[in-house]
Amino acid sequence: MKSPNFKDYLLLIRLPNLFTLPSNILIGFAIASALTLTFPSFVQVLLLVTISIFLYCVGLVLNDLFDYNIDKKERPDRPLASGKISRKMAIVLVTIFSVIALSLSLLISVPTFGISLVLIAIIFGYDKYLKNTQAGPFTIAAARVMNVMLGTSASFNNIDSFLQFVILVFVLTITFVYVSLIGFISKYEVRGFSENIKLYLIPVIIAGIISSIILFTFIGFFKYESLIILALFSFIMAKAVYRIQKKDSIGIQQCVQKMIMSIIVLDSTYLSGLRGLEVGLAVLLLIAPLHILSRKIYMT
Repeated sequence: MKSPNFKDYLLLIRLPNLFTLPSNILIGFAIASALTLTFPSFVQVLLLVTISIFLYCVGLVLNDLFDYNIDKKERPDRPLASGKISRKMAIVLVTIFSVIALSLSLLISVPTFGISLVLIAIIFGYDKYLKNTQAGPFTIAAARVMNVMLGTSASFNNIDSFLQFVILVFVLTITFVYVSLIGFISKYEVRGFSENIKLYLIPVIIAGIISSIILFTFIGFFKYESLIILALFSFIMAKAVYRIQKKDSIGIQQCVQKMIMSIIVLDSTYLSGLRGLEVGLAVLLLIAPLHILSRKIYMT
């Protein structure tokens, strides 16, 4: 057994990916309540983000635990597969992260605790049973949808208007479709696409997501400021789609990395449409540490 260092633990939890979580919580919180800078609101958001991070870490550590034998062959340099971190320590981390997340959720509300339990169930089901099935991409998308719901949980009872309900359903639907697409593409990042993959479906789905947000904005559910951030999202998606045209594993990995990063951009689009461009731009700053760290630590 090799002696682990701090970077090995950061690799285990895919540190760059953690920066995609706060924007999920913020959009859920913004839909359910006023996103104001009061002390109680700040504490609630901070606790929700902390819960989200710990639950995400549970999923990532479980992923490497259940993939141990596969990673020994395909990704032997990863912390568990290389022996730098023991499987026993990984189990201890999963236990600690789960207990902290559930304990904090009880401090907020019963809905928060319930959603946290559902998230743990989805995470375990995905990592243990569903990851390599056709349901895999949809399961990981369901987990991301529940992460947005986690953001609403502190003020869940405040969702009492038709407008709030429509916006929440729209955001959850787009999030589900987009993350399902990421999950589908990431299944091919090791071996590359096969010849029978219909690549044209990927830009069609992305174009559908962009068109839906534009339509939602013109109908009046979002402010027009959302279109400014949406233009950035569209540009990044164009580059991501270009990366996968050669069907090679490197291009697919780069595409997946850009799409994971753009979860923040998508949430920033929603927040700009709901709370103004200044809020959207503030959230967009999360891309900076993610981009810097992704050069040192893998994201998938």
